[in-house]
Amino acid sequence: MDRIPFYLVALIVAIANTPLNIFDVHAWNVGTAHTEPWRKKMSGIAASVRSVVDRFLRFAWPHRQRAAVLAIALLVVFLAPSAHAGVSVCIVGHTVAQLESDLKAKQADAKRLLEATMLKAQNEVVKPATATTPEEKGRLMTAEEKAAVQAILDDAKAIKARIDGTQDQAAMLAEIERLTAGMTSASGDSRVPQRVLKSLGEQFISDAKYRDFIKANGHRASGNWTSPAVELQATTLTEAAGSGGPLILPDYQPGIVPLLFKRLVVADLIAPGTTMSNLISYMKETTFTNAAATVLEGGTKPESTLVFAAATSAVQKIAHWIPVSEEMLEDFAQTMSIIDARLRLGLDLKEEDQLLNGDGIAPNILGLMNLVGLTAAQARGADTNADAIFKQMTTIATTIFVMPDAFVINPANWQTIQLTKNAAGNYLGNGPWAPAQPPTLWGIPGAVTPSIVANTALVGGFKSSAQIFRRGGVRVESSNSHASFFTSNLVAIRAEERLALCSYRDAAFGKVTGLN
Repeated sequence: MDRIPFYLVALIVAIANTPLNIFDVHAWNVGTAHTEPWRKKMSGIAASVRSVVDRFLRFAWPHRQRAAVLAIALLVVFLAPSAHAGVSVCIVGHTVAQLESDLKAKQADAKRLLEATMLKAQNEVVKPATATTPEEKGRLMTAEEKAAVQAILDDAKAIKARIDGTQDQAAMLAEIERLTAGMTSASGDSRVPQRVLKSLGEQFISDAKYRDFIKANGHRASGNWTSPAVELQATTLTEAAGSGGPLILPDYQPGIVPLLFKRLVVADLIAPGTTMSNLISYMKETTFTNAAATVLEGGTKPESTLVFAAATSAVQKIAHWIPVSEEMLEDFAQTMSIIDARLRLGLDLKEEDQLLNGDGIAPNILGLMNLVGLTAAQARGADTNADAIFKQMTTIATTIFVMPDAFVINPANWQTIQLTKNAAGNYLGNGPWAPAQPPTLWGIPGAVTPSIVANTALVGGFKSSAQIFRRGGVRVESSNSHASFFTSNLVAIRAEERLALCSYRDAAFGKVTGLN
């Protein structure tokens, strides 16, 4: 035990503290191939370990006890968190500065050597090749002199390449920092980013302008006021007994318990889009007659008919508001809950109804169920609901040449499909004791929603033949400038959105009627 290989122990300690990420590697200059810091680091660790072990060996303990204590100490070193955990991107900047300093030194060395060599060559007397040739002063640089200067230049180029590489890396790190701004780690390590998503209500109440407005008592001004806008149907809500209910709840039950509403599904079936205009102009396919046929050599080729018509779709607004008390507005958590649980949901519910059933008379959207050029409806007749839907799918695919990618059906009619049994009384689907079966028929997903009238389904190529254009996001504002709100200490919170629906091929959609 008295002959402990101190440098071996030092090596173990150094390995335990070896940097494990790119920031620490640059801190020790591994990325720039500088080995001097490593040698100094090892020497320092070796000296420290030797001093500690020398003192340790002075204790009058048996060899086994000393060995056990030393083993535990090394284990603690291995398990201890690295001292380099806090190294940041600034290490890269430090490395670049050091490299730039080295580059300037190399450039200065090359310049001094070149000037000295050229001066020597200019002052040197060249002996004549023959007796009749006069002596000349000055000569060209020799190959060895050129090689010496070139060697320094090569070193400078290598340093410049390392600078460029490090700067590229720094740029990438800066871009990562920009892209991951506002991201935190679930594990608590800030170097492991994780996106934190915010709801509309949280975005509204966390907006700096809105919070500053409330904290500055802007909502308690002596006249009419309007809060800063943040772009992302109920009775009056106060704490009084006759209102919508006491929504500012005790701390042991934060937030509010929203009523249950139908699931929103239709908008997810349609291709999304954005616009900066109030009117969408597009081309709608009205007729496609496929006349393709085989022809003889030199024969007349048939002409297919493909007719387009110009169409427009106005960007319409869906909006509503609810009144709350000023005291409730000051409770940011409650304000967030109201926006998410009522204002945003109300917009989505109306949007789904418009996308399906809008009649197109301003300010309504022309919904898919009311398109003029729909494929002829498929009646169920003696078929099952599933068979009738498949027949409509086949009709659209073979006549319009658009493969349907989804269907919309009322919950009552989907219930009939789900409860279908064979002659033995066994469910054809998952049954009541299996996990819920996603609404799917014939390989395409279904949207089950009461927004569509009962006993009628809609089949079509939603993604390929229709598109929703949105102008901006959901806009939320609050103000006391309504009726007697100023004197009643009430505030109106308003939410609105603007969108348009375009159908590129009306015939890519078709109804299935008579479902049960």
